[in-house]
Amino acid sequence: MRAFAEPFAPLSEPARRRSRQAALAEAPRLPHSPGDVWIFGYGSLLWDAPFPQQQASPARLTGWRRAMCVWSALARGTPALPGLSLGLVRGGACDGVALRIAAEDLDEAMPRIWQREMWTDIYEPTWVSLAIDGAAVPALTFTVNEASRQFTGDLSQAQVVEHIALAHGERGPCRDYLSNTVAKLQSMGIKDGYLEDLDDAVAEAARRADPRHDGR
Repeated sequence: MRAFAEPFAPLSEPARRRSRQAALAEAPRLPHSPGDVWIFGYGSLLWDAPFPQQQASPARLTGWRRAMCVWSALARGTPALPGLSLGLVRGGACDGVALRIAAEDLDEAMPRIWQREMWTDIYEPTWVSLAIDGAAVPALTFTVNEASRQFTGDLSQAQVVEHIALAHGERGPCRDYLSNTVAKLQSMGIKDGYLEDLDDAVAEAARRADPRHDGR
């Protein structure tokens, strides 16, 4: 099991604000709704997006894929027993949800998003092109910063399963983060074999650790 001496250091609020301003300054203009911004959700934003949004649409991102490659020592784990969360790494494709934020809601929504997604240096705001209903749409998403201490690098399947099955943080068990993501994808008609197989393995590991519950 991997452990850390202390939680990962948060970004300062000025650094977070500068990052947000720089990302929005690069925002492509949408032809039919200038000023609006699409956000691509691939993990917890699928089922927990606490900001105003005008539209939610299934979307595909090509050139990036989901991976359980981010250490969580606060939300879904502790320094002594960190959990894992999802990030986008290069290669493959990823199905998720595109969330459209109206221009008049950006001042409310964007600080909330940055407070959550850019709490530390693990993610990088990245403009990408999504396929939504057959059309190419520019969107903002958060890809992994592989130079961050929170990037896991290569972990064995057994290590991934163990950390997800046992870790618990301020937002609850790490295994709930995974199972909620799988359930939301399935409700959208999206099959992700990587996450579904991982969810089954984590449920079995949790049952072995405590036979009194089903691991979910």
